[in-house]
Amino acid sequence: MRTRFLIAALALAVGVAPAVAQPKERRDRIPAPTLSDKSFMTLFKPTLEKAARSVVRVQVDGRDAALGTVVSEDGYVLTKASELKLGKVTIRTPDDRDMDATITATSEAYDLAVLKADGTGLTPISWGNTKDAPVGNWISIPGLGGDPVAVGVVSTRPWNPLIPRVPTRESGFLGIQLDLGADAAVIDKVTAGEAAEKAGIQPKDVIRMVDTIEITDSEVLINTLLGYKAGEKVKIVLEREGKKMEVTAVLGKRPSELIPSPANRPGSGRPNRGDMQNAMGSKLSDKRTGIPRLFQTDAVIKPADCGAPVVDLDGRAIGLIVARAGRTESHAIPAETVKELVPVLLANKVRFNPSQRVDAAREAVKTAEQHKAPTEVLAEARRQVQAALAEEKWWKDQKWWQGHPIERAPAPHAVTTEKK
Repeated sequence: MRTRFLIAALALAVGVAPAVAQPKERRDRIPAPTLSDKSFMTLFKPTLEKAARSVVRVQVDGRDAALGTVVSEDGYVLTKASELKLGKVTIRTPDDRDMDATITATSEAYDLAVLKADGTGLTPISWGNTKDAPVGNWISIPGLGGDPVAVGVVSTRPWNPLIPRVPTRESGFLGIQLDLGADAAVIDKVTAGEAAEKAGIQPKDVIRMVDTIEITDSEVLINTLLGYKAGEKVKIVLEREGKKMEVTAVLGKRPSELIPSPANRPGSGRPNRGDMQNAMGSKLSDKRTGIPRLFQTDAVIKPADCGAPVVDLDGRAIGLIVARAGRTESHAIPAETVKELVPVLLANKVRFNPSQRVDAAREAVKTAEQHKAPTEVLAEARRQVQAALAEEKWWKDQKWWQGHPIERAPAPHAVTTEKK
């Protein structure tokens, strides 16, 4: 009943279905509502009542940095990582309490940080599913206290954006030529003496996986390999004459003639017209690309309001808003992806020492594999293991542990992305 009422109210507000014709002079006096109009946004407040109980304001040294979403009863909060600059982190709760908070884990890929609040009485969010709110459905984002900070509609279904990478001197080299006319990543030629030949890859082989990344076509393969450096090992699952097999390749050094000149690379100093147009009249998030899985909305969110749930007209949290990406474009991580990520990111409890964190991160990988989590979530789980191992090594290298038991590790501010 509430949803039908809201839809009718929204229809009247935007003037799509007036029941009675109004005189022209009266219509001229009625301002056209916009997505940022406060009176229009107020219509969405009843839908946010439940989700708003799980929204907190994240501050660094007393300044608003982001919003956060409570994801566990013991006080763990998800927020936008890149907005958390160095300083004292605190959260303000819906009932106006201030709590100190500790960063326990971060995900560089998803630009998420996990905070452990030093307090009790927080209400965890209940996640829905993006299938509940297909493209065209109205959504809103709650701020602290329940008032909407942005409203809009779902613009796209969840998808995995491909961010083009540019070859550099450090980029690894497999040594293959692809059949660019094929529907899959089909090998056309193998360069003699390079990594592919040494690994046993042959012409007509079809590459299906690189480590945990599913390879659907040549473009995905090229972009994936450019994320590795020369000397790194990659596991490749390929298909040969209908049979699957796995090989390991040690990537070589990219030939100089296959590296674009500095003047033609992104970041060379040439202005990006698209970025300039997107930023006109609005402030964009510093980190707004590279999220492995997302959906778009035209909600006009402020960067300092990222980290809150995206809520549909039935009050279901269908995602987590993570970036203001354009003048009328914001990005959200789908709720189903967040649900898969939470156990991975919460594996590092604030009370854990470095060795316990390694064990917990490895256990999270096993659980994700058992649940057949998406490849991008498995990749994040493995990155958390690498981060835990790096932290443990750092502690042991300091030799503080000799004769002094390690009580707990420092809160990591970034996750390494080293490959095995």
